Amino acid sequence: MKWNRDVFLHNLEELVAQEWGGRLGELDRTVGLTGAFESWKNGTSPTIDAIFRICQAFDCDITWLLNGYAGGEGAGMVNALVYIPKYRATLSGGGGSFETTAEVLETCPFGEVWLRKKGNPSSLVLFDVAGDSMAPMILSGDTVMVDRSRTGDEGRFKGGIFAFREGDTIKVKRLYTEDSAVRVLSDNKAEAVDYLADLTGFEVIGEVVWVARDLLGMHAS
Repeated sequence: MKWNRDVFLHNLEELVAQEWGGRLGELDRTVGLTGAFESWKNGTSPTIDAIFRICQAFDCDITWLLNGYAGGEGAGMVNALVYIPKYRATLSGGGGSFETTAEVLETCPFGEVWLRKKGNPSSLVLFDVAGDSMAPMILSGDTVMVDRSRTGDEGRFKGGIFAFREGDTIKVKRLYTEDSAVRVLSDNKAEAVDYLADLTGFEVIGEVVWVARDLLGMHAS
């Protein structure tokens, strides 16, 4: 099988960073070779057994790993598609949404190579947003991609945009840690005021990593 060393090393490095926090020792144990990444970077080639072990560990496509494309018919031309669930729940960019059902509305296709730059595909979900308290960054009607594996740096927040639950409502706002408290910040101060979260029933769903906007819908009469 043909392979591209630079693509292989890039994909492998991203997988190790996403799944194992960059710990190359985990890779060494998986493939049974000390200093595996540096060895391959310096010109040696991975064995077929090592490649299959990597694919099994990360549940990834072998042709994508080696070349950045989907396997099967047409490999090398078409990027693999990964389907991300979009939930019926609506994240509020206002005072809070009570639509908290876990029903999957649809699944949306994304290119795997692009998607892995956002996070581990198995941790990504989509939600619609209602309200303009996060304008202009996020507008009412936008769809956001949320990475459920990113819930703060050991419970501390530095101003990133998160989807979170407060009691029976779910919201999308910036979160910032102040001592032992969490301040909830809105970008659009005309729509909502900042406040300290009530940590009783407070649960972070994940961090917003991507926003999509229907430009035609914005101008519809």
